[in-house]
Amino acid sequence: MIEDLGSYNGTFVNGVRIDGPTEVHPGETIRISTSSLSLLPAADGDDERPRPAPEESSLPAGVTLIRHASDLLPGLQATPDPGREPDRLFRYAERLALLNDIHRALTGTTSLDGLLELILDRVFDHFRPDEAAIFLRRDDDRFDRVAVRTVGERPPEIESGSLEREVGTKGLSLVVLDARDDQRLAGSESILASGVRSLLAAPLIDSPLDGGQLPLGMIVLGAGLNTRPFTEGDMELLVSLASAAALRIRNAALAEEAMEHQRLEEELTLARSIQVALLTEALPEVMGWELWAGNVPSRRVSGDFYKVVDRETEDGTELVLLLADVSGKGMAASLLTAALEAMAAGLLDLGDEGRAPETICERLSRLLYRRTPPSKYATGFLGMIEATSGRLRYTSAGHNPALLVRREDGAAEPVELLGSTGQPLGLLLDTRFSVAESALAAGDVLVLYSDGITEAANPGGEEYGLERLRRVCLAYREEPLEDLARIIENDLARFADGEPFADDRTIVMARRTG
Repeated sequence: MIEDLGSYNGTFVNGVRIDGPTEVHPGETIRISTSSLSLLPAADGDDERPRPAPEESSLPAGVTLIRHASDLLPGLQATPDPGREPDRLFRYAERLALLNDIHRALTGTTSLDGLLELILDRVFDHFRPDEAAIFLRRDDDRFDRVAVRTVGERPPEIESGSLEREVGTKGLSLVVLDARDDQRLAGSESILASGVRSLLAAPLIDSPLDGGQLPLGMIVLGAGLNTRPFTEGDMELLVSLASAAALRIRNAALAEEAMEHQRLEEELTLARSIQVALLTEALPEVMGWELWAGNVPSRRVSGDFYKVVDRETEDGTELVLLLADVSGKGMAASLLTAALEAMAAGLLDLGDEGRAPETICERLSRLLYRRTPPSKYATGFLGMIEATSGRLRYTSAGHNPALLVRREDGAAEPVELLGSTGQPLGLLLDTRFSVAESALAAGDVLVLYSDGITEAANPGGEEYGLERLRRVCLAYREEPLEDLARIIENDLARFADGEPFADDRTIVMARRTG
């Protein structure tokens, strides 16, 4: 007869778990934890006894117990019957005391590093190992040893390689009596050479793993020849500790992530405020001209920028309109935008010999090429208008065609497209640009824009397009420029129909009023 007295791993006869006293017979196989016993028939004389093949087991020699931690936790949390399970009730009370101690100790700790050190404190208080290490999973599913402690001056020896698959990925908890006899650790030379003989490991899980969520990591303890080997009771305690620790580690990681997110938000807010200060400088007031400019970033910061300045020449006042669109989006594009704006500002202040739009674009392109990676470039439109005559000279560096909207209905071309006169800025080291000319009569409007407007898409993937922008500008050409800009933005929002804008939107407009 054989009876299992409540072991967690159970006892099996011929592969069936028994739940009471069970009779066994010759030829049957009994499995107790990692051991398989085969009952042999009686032998006559010296006849060789037939030996049935041992039952295959996934548990190698040397492992005292392997359990799924997520299966073990509910049983550890259930209150035992004091009348039937006094020993288990004692262990249950010990675990409750441990968890209460852990939660009290970890409640006030918010930093991850401080939390890991407190976890090691409790590990050494309760288990007295020679070494303990905590491993956390990285985004690429590899493990980093984020905290380790040893007794005395001995160097840390426990590595995660031999335990990652069983504990850190499968969520198994295990006790190893002697690492030298354990097939799972046969390749771990660092452990075998270190003098570590008994191992105890538990995954860091704070919820069941059936939802596909992997453990956060694992806790591994090592004991040498002169330290008592770990037991099944130690495994139960470590599983409970690891579960409590996992919850705190996840909370600490979320708190640090929230703090990092807040810090990034503050930096983005500051970056945007600096960028807005650069973009919202008061536009010049030039007699006979109405000016308007605006920028809406698709993210917190923009990769577009514009400049509208007036400067004195030998022929009088000259209006300079510059709009540039840097490749890319977000913080990287905004940093390049700030550098480009600073370079452009210096070039616009040059004397008469360097004021031609094609000359400025060539110098700006060369500076940008030398200061940025090959993948970074910018498109731009630089126009210079004589205030008194309305004469326009412009260079377009691979930018969207500017719109010159005529006031007169009888004009041969009610909307003139001012196309590209050269390659994008910074694309090649020595790029030559040409200059083109036009003129604004009274009431004409020059519209510069970035491709965030014409390439804005609706839920069906259709783009807003140049033709739609042209029609809106033509229909509302006599409206004040601020109102015209609002009309364009409202029409764009209706077209997008809730689809997020993928790129920054910038418009610069100038109308000759006299």
